[in-house]
Amino acid sequence: MRNARILPKRLREVVITMACAVAASSAAAELVEVTLAPGQAVEKRLAVAPGKFAELCSALRRGQVVLWQFRGDAATDFNIHYHVDKRVEYPEQRTNIKDASGRLVIESEQGYCWMWTNRSTAPVVVEVTLKETSR
Repeated sequence: MRNARILPKRLREVVITMACAVAASSAAAELVEVTLAPGQAVEKRLAVAPGKFAELCSALRRGQVVLWQFRGDAATDFNIHYHVDKRVEYPEQRTNIKDASGRLVIESEQGYCWMWTNRSTAPVVVEVTLKETSR
C-alpha cells in the first residue's frame, strides 16, 4: 500500500515539472544557429515574443563577409554582437527600427549573433536574410 501512495505523488511531481518546462520554453527567447555557406543565402522568419529577444547566430571565420538585411512588422532594438571572454562587442547596434541592412566584415573568428529585442507588448515577426559573399 505504501508504494501506491508514493507513485501518485511522484507522478504529480513529474507532471508539474514537465508543465513548468513547457511553459518556460514557450515564453523563452528564441536562438537559432545557422551555417553560412559561400554564395548561399540563409532566410529565416523569427517570432519575437513581447519582452523577449530572438537571435540568429553563426560561427564565422576571419575574412568572411556577410551581407545582412531584415524587416520586422514592428520596431525592435537590433544588434550584431559577439563575446570576448566576459565582454560583449557590438559591430552594429540600433534602437527602435523596423528594418535595416548592412555588410559585416569578420575580423576575428567568433560566434556572431544578429539579435532583435521586442520591448513592446505584442509579438513581432522579423524576416532575415544573411548571405556570405566575397570582399
